Amino acid sequence: MPRAFPFVKPATRIRVLSPHLDDAVLSCGGALHRWRREGHPVEVITVFAGDPIFPLSPFAQALHDLWGGGEEAMAMRRAEDREAMALLQATPIHWKFPDTIYRRDARGQPLCQEREDLFRPPHPDEMVWIERIQESLTALSWEEGDLLLAPLALGGHVDHHLVRMAVEGWQHPKVLRGFYEDFPYAEWERFPGLPDGRSHCVELTEEDLEVKAKAIRAYRSQWPIFFATEEEILERIRAYAHRAGDGVPAERFWFPPL
Repeated sequence: MPRAFPFVKPATRIRVLSPHLDDAVLSCGGALHRWRREGHPVEVITVFAGDPIFPLSPFAQALHDLWGGGEEAMAMRRAEDREAMALLQATPIHWKFPDTIYRRDARGQPLCQEREDLFRPPHPDEMVWIERIQESLTALSWEEGDLLLAPLALGGHVDHHLVRMAVEGWQHPKVLRGFYEDFPYAEWERFPGLPDGRSHCVELTEEDLEVKAKAIRAYRSQWPIFFATEEEILERIRAYAHRAGDGVPAERFWFPPL
């Protein structure tokens, strides 16, 4: 099996931006495991991993009740992420930006009052987060050839949009940028590809898929939202991997035109 990214030098650092505490593992956890097997340092940066902003809106409170953890729900989720990253041997980094369920507009009104509000274009009062994400990226130490991956925002979640927009508008002379297909949204939404861009499939072994499934199960507050049973996790990620790789299990990534 050829190296996952033949255009990336061996031992090159790979940084993956995850909007929430689970998105990167759901979307490209198999590749994360493979990159570590190949000797790449891998960092998963969860952007919107900050503590809740109180008082919670009724919608945010309902999600806390669903997840468990009470007022410490985000601390609980960060602990789940550390467990998942340990399974994948990746380094977790948690930025303190607040999830959209906690944010309010300039008048103090919650930006998300029901589930449908999660899947919308960014509100004008949220555009500031694009600049803050870009500032945080610029503040990181980068080396020649480093790879930065961000979500394509398939499914339309506002936080995924903000992360993609930030990365699209940010450049660094040492960094190659790419995008991953958001799972599970990619199951339901056919993606035509980036205009004038190119795709690359990272082939996965059965071990990669099995470790990815274990890492997903580490997000105990989240996986029951997407999957009916633990067994279904491996079944669905395996089925999508075969679809992404056109019969060969893989996760697919997209790169802007050179």
